[in-house]
Amino acid sequence: MVDETHGSGQGCCGDARPEEKADGFCCGADITSEMGPHIELARAFKALAHPARLMILSKLGSHQHCCGDICSSLPLAQSTVSQHLKVLRECGFIEWETAGQQSHYRVNSDKVSWFLSQSAAFFAEG
Repeated sequence: MVDETHGSGQGCCGDARPEEKADGFCCGADITSEMGPHIELARAFKALAHPARLMILSKLGSHQHCCGDICSSLPLAQSTVSQHLKVLRECGFIEWETAGQQSHYRVNSDKVSWFLSQSAAFFAEG
């Protein structure tokens, strides 16, 4: 069976079992000791590595929206949007408030600023 995420049935480091490990990556190596400073940045890139999540962030822009508003503008089921919102929340790219039975989401501009500055610094290190 071929893993659709990696296409070849192997993880990002050639691991024959591409399931995610405890550190959030599919490779078997303990990269946390060697790559410590870059772990959070790698997790942020991973959270943004799906077109649906980028579409959600684009929809939110500088406004606040409930899940229903986001769903109505995307060609995705509500449950799929909810899962993508969860990933973005866990990584800190979006914040939410609950009002009654609805959750209202907005972009966390501090996290976006952090991501942009860390990304620029990373690529400038070269």
